[in-house]
Amino acid sequence: MPNLVEIAEDFTALMAAGKLKAAADKYWATDIRSFEPAAMPLGSLSVLVGFEAARAQQQRWTSDNRMEDVLIDGPFITGDHFALFIDMEIVRRTTGKREPFSEIAVYTVRGGKIVEQRHFHG
Repeated sequence: MPNLVEIAEDFTALMAAGKLKAAADKYWATDIRSFEPAAMPLGSLSVLVGFEAARAQQQRWTSDNRMEDVLIDGPFITGDHFALFIDMEIVRRTTGKREPFSEIAVYTVRGGKIVEQRHFHG
């Protein structure tokens, strides 16, 4: 089984290459918990439980947005967690509007799989 550093580095490389689905397939646990900022009210969270729910959210996001100029800083590792600082330009597929997008993502790893992910958008 790969160690946390190997998982974090490989996951980061897949994300940087735009291979979100491959990263999820390889590293998400079947019972992953994904914490996403909700649109309203400010500061509220949407919690998705399970691989299929997290996958559906990922597919919605990628079908609505195209990622360009992705820059990832990290992984920053401590304990059973790693964090990534992600900056990119996204293009809204419905409007063609291009805008900056920043995120901090924190992942918890147990048993060689990501069991929790938390996304903080700026």
